[in-house]
Amino acid sequence: MAISDETQEFFTQQASEAGIPTTAAELKTQFQTAADDAGLTISNASGYSAFWNFVVAVVTTPVLALLQYLVGTVTPNMFLRYATGSWLDLHGWARNTDRTTATATKGGILFTRTGTGTTLTVPYGTVIKTPAINGTVYRVTTSEAYTFAADELTATIPVVAENTGSAYNLAAGYFTVLAEAITGVASVTNADDWITTAGTDDEDDDDFRERLRLLFPSVADWHIDAVYKSIIAEQTGVPISNIWINSTLAPRGAGSADAYVMLDVGTISATALAAVNSHINDDGNHGHGDDLQVVAFPETQHDVITKLYAAAGTSADDMAAAADLAEQIIRFAFRENAAFDETDVTRVRFLTRFSFAKLASQIRALVPVLTAVEFNEWSLMPGEEIPRLNSLAVTITEDAS
Repeated sequence: MAISDETQEFFTQQASEAGIPTTAAELKTQFQTAADDAGLTISNASGYSAFWNFVVAVVTTPVLALLQYLVGTVTPNMFLRYATGSWLDLHGWARNTDRTTATATKGGILFTRTGTGTTLTVPYGTVIKTPAINGTVYRVTTSEAYTFAADELTATIPVVAENTGSAYNLAAGYFTVLAEAITGVASVTNADDWITTAGTDDEDDDDFRERLRLLFPSVADWHIDAVYKSIIAEQTGVPISNIWINSTLAPRGAGSADAYVMLDVGTISATALAAVNSHINDDGNHGHGDDLQVVAFPETQHDVITKLYAAAGTSADDMAAAADLAEQIIRFAFRENAAFDETDVTRVRFLTRFSFAKLASQIRALVPVLTAVEFNEWSLMPGEEIPRLNSLAVTITEDAS
């Protein structure tokens, strides 16, 4: 990520105030002054002199390029606040801390047979996929072969995502399609608690910078929130911004606190929570007398009813596609998929008001055939919990107005 114009302007101004030339005109003026002070006499120093213009350009052009690189790139990247990319990695190296790298989602898919009475083997590498979500199909594959016993109707078979990334941490009911049908298998699906290891993305600059910032206060005191957030982020891949510690509730008495965590997509697994809690409490990575437990954010359940109105003359196929796209946008807003961009669609978040009116306008911007979007609620104002969909009903009709 490049240094912003505002940042470059700030450091350029600092250089100018220190008397360092930052433009070609200033450099030419300084060069001319140096030539005059040295008694250098040029018989034709006009703006039309090819020789003198060449000499000035040879001197000023590389100096200007060097100055612009130093002022616009090197100097800002010396500060953690502005550093990006490989420069930020150097700040991490200086603190013996690396970016977290992307991992693949692991979990289990529920297979249901058509009947019992015989054994049935689901091969290793069996592909289960989603319907297209905003044009993208997500796939997981079985990580081992599994043989049903003769009297076994259902089984949860381990799977791993086709690629790394948090986008595969989909909510229940998305992985429902066998890439190739298996005789004797009636259906497949991912249940509510299907994830055993959440997929994560490569840590971006903002999250890595925030984690490095927390190292400054954490080196001196093992009783503060900063170090716990840093440990949790490193162990789980959860961004610092998705961790909330409330030290005032003391849920288990004095010196106790809960650290709430959430994923950008889906819900964090009990396995991941157990692992980070063991790392903190069993491996001695906690303050003396501290009692910290890492838990998933509490959730509130909501029944959302959405009415869509399509422009007059919209075909039945286009209306169906619009309804499907709108549904996936709503599910994105409630953190059930990662098929859209947060700059286009606002997501639910703890301690932050969520406006359905704003979501309606965002849906209309992404689904042009719609003339209106109505919800059964105006807004949500969560506390230390994450709003989730208990149910979602989407209907679409032609706008008769």
